[in-house]
Amino acid sequence: MQIDGMLSGVRVLDSTTNVAMPTAMHILADMGAEVIKIEGHTREEASNRDGPFQFLQHGKLGVTINLRGDGGLDLFKDLAKVSDVLVENNRAGTFQRLGLGYQELVKVNPTLIMLSNTGFGQTGPWRRYTGIGSFLELTTGVSNQTGYMDQGPRQVGGAWIDIHAAWMTVFSILAALNFRAETGKGQHIDFGMYQVGVTTLGVELLDFFSNGRNGTRMANRHPYHAPHGVYPCIGDDKWIAIAVETSEQWDSLKGIMGDPEWANSSKFSSPIERHQNQDSLDEHLKAWTITYDAYELMHLLQNSGGTASIVPNSAEIMIDPHMKARGFYEKMEHSPESGFGTRMFVGRPWKASKTPSYFRRPTPYLGEHNDTIFGELLGLNKKELGDLESANVIAEVPPKPKEKKGKTAAGGLQNLNNPGPSLENGTLAYIDADYQKRLGVEE
Repeated sequence: MQIDGMLSGVRVLDSTTNVAMPTAMHILADMGAEVIKIEGHTREEASNRDGPFQFLQHGKLGVTINLRGDGGLDLFKDLAKVSDVLVENNRAGTFQRLGLGYQELVKVNPTLIMLSNTGFGQTGPWRRYTGIGSFLELTTGVSNQTGYMDQGPRQVGGAWIDIHAAWMTVFSILAALNFRAETGKGQHIDFGMYQVGVTTLGVELLDFFSNGRNGTRMANRHPYHAPHGVYPCIGDDKWIAIAVETSEQWDSLKGIMGDPEWANSSKFSSPIERHQNQDSLDEHLKAWTITYDAYELMHLLQNSGGTASIVPNSAEIMIDPHMKARGFYEKMEHSPESGFGTRMFVGRPWKASKTPSYFRRPTPYLGEHNDTIFGELLGLNKKELGDLESANVIAEVPPKPKEKKGKTAAGGLQNLNNPGPSLENGTLAYIDADYQKRLGVEE
């Protein structure tokens, strides 16, 4: 048997929304699993067909099921019967009330692995509370460890918890598949995103468990290493991160700086002294780094055995030559009807020599694979499919033609010299008119 991906032969039902779980599902699809995206069709397409949706749902087959329609629940159970994994992220208790809880589904498929994701888990006093990725970063205490000492908590930014939760979901499913391969038994996985965030606070929690010490915000500094921070470089909003952990690294840094007199002061003669005099140390380093290009200084320090990195913005990350050399960004060709054209999406942080992972297909439109899944997989004939469509249990909703967004689309960013409030309110730094050429998606 030819294996195309680590999860070749595994079928996954994706009954999820938002960011975390759809991300986990497209990772499984990239790894070779047959992921079937189940959606409702009784509402308009609206925002579930925007750019982020195209990334989150790529690699999947798409079907529609109206669970409130006559026969919708039975159709869902029929899919669960022939699947290996089911993932849902409704509020705790929702699937049970629908008759689709694990105890019901295991009756039709004893080896089913079902993962239920919620903000706070299926048990406990907060089980009914709503939680989303950006919100949970605050709830878990992560933001209370992020920021400056004299200011309040700060978020890392974006859906930080969502992405962590996605990878932990993949891990838990792989572990459950391994257990089933050894025992023949499926299981239910109760996944709480709240706890994912807490697991990232290992050092802070251990310090309290062991010493009774409650951590505080340190900005970019380290509990005991110095220098350890972010320093300005030549240009507007250009920065370099520098970390020194050993005396050898400090001596190397002094040599690169030309062994200045201040660096040999008794204030900086030992790791303890450097840590106690960080304010003064940082001021000296800022005066030095501001005379360098960030990339030039990173290469200089790295090639001398130091730990240093540029602090790139999103544009610099996308056109980074190392990322390009690694093949991290992958092209996805969308249908002309979708209006999305060719896009670059992030891939995976690994390359497996025997089991490739890659984008296998673009995001399906609503019900695109109804005939394939319900007809070929479940064995329904044309009349049965027609009856389900007539009863509004399933439907195929091709995408409405869209104008290609870009320089000429009405209401889009055609006037790049006047992009509107996005620049004025600070949500955008600038717009690169040639970004598609820089990314290699346009000649």
